[in-house]
Amino acid sequence: MLDSVLQQGHLLLIEDYQFQDGNGSKDKFLIVINRNDTFAYIIHTLTTSQNNMNLPSENFGCSVIGAIPYFFIPKDHELGMKKFKFGKDTFIFFRNNIRKENLSSFSKYSEKNIFLKEKLPSSFLKRLLKCMLKSNFIDLNIEKELIEIKESL
Repeated sequence: MLDSVLQQGHLLLIEDYQFQDGNGSKDKFLIVINRNDTFAYIIHTLTTSQNNMNLPSENFGCSVIGAIPYFFIPKDHELGMKKFKFGKDTFIFFRNNIRKENLSSFSKYSEKNIFLKEKLPSSFLKRLLKCMLKSNFIDLNIEKELIEIKESL
């Protein structure tokens, strides 16, 4: 089951997601950017109605304010064939939330704790990657791989 949900373009909800720094757990949305037999490239999403930086939040997609690129998904915007919608405005910032994670690290989760919420279209992933690559916080060790993933979509 884990193998079937950890696929490119899947928007997952993991209940009681364990943070890598060991500082607790909470329910977390993840987007699987790509995967191979060993690793998955994932992005954690921050679902929030708080806009503490007063960033523009009218337009779906990528915006860059100053040196801060972010991807905005308005609440109730349908994301794919399952018509999944976040209940709150969702801002995806590209700082400390893009991971190349070993597939074995997901084995600690029970199948009943991982939910496939949406299969995101390739066009969405390509837009997300294009925005992500504008960030100065992308780990240079994986930037080249992210560019290749974007170009393959």
